[in-house]
Amino acid sequence: MAERYTPALVLSREDKNDQDILFTLYTKDLGKIRAIAKSARKITSKLTGHLTQGKVVNVRVIDKGSFQLLDSLSSGKRCADREVLKLLHFLDNMMPYNQPDLHVWHIAKEVIGRCQIEPIVYGELLRVMGFASSSASAFPACAKCKGERSPTTLFYIPDLVFLCSNCGADVRIDENDLVRTA
Repeated sequence: MAERYTPALVLSREDKNDQDILFTLYTKDLGKIRAIAKSARKITSKLTGHLTQGKVVNVRVIDKGSFQLLDSLSSGKRCADREVLKLLHFLDNMMPYNQPDLHVWHIAKEVIGRCQIEPIVYGELLRVMGFASSSASAFPACAKCKGERSPTTLFYIPDLVFLCSNCGADVRIDENDLVRTA
């Protein structure tokens, strides 16, 4: 059983049992993890005020095969802007478990701290994740029209494909699953 202290970004939460909460966190040292907070839904719990979606917190977790959240302390304000929630959804769906990436961590922490997300942030994150060449400014051709209509400016998360703005407008897609890259 190893005890770890690390800064984390709260991506999501899910109620478990009568009083427990399962948090998805993107941590600086551990990458994306899921950690259970025992009795966090009790009225006397001091954890839930710090662990709201979109906050950067310092957490203490025990790794005993699965992570258990012991303690947390938030640093800064919570940013609940619609675009920030979309970024959290993006990170939750795109980042693999237990694989830390300091570049992604620093980008996410800076953007959350500013409470402002420009489309270029998604483009940079996709480059860091290996979806485009870091030297080239252009992304791969549109998955639907093969780049015949216009350059790619959108990324569809569930299928991991790039789309041009014309094809993105033609397809019925949930707004949260489509991010602008430029």
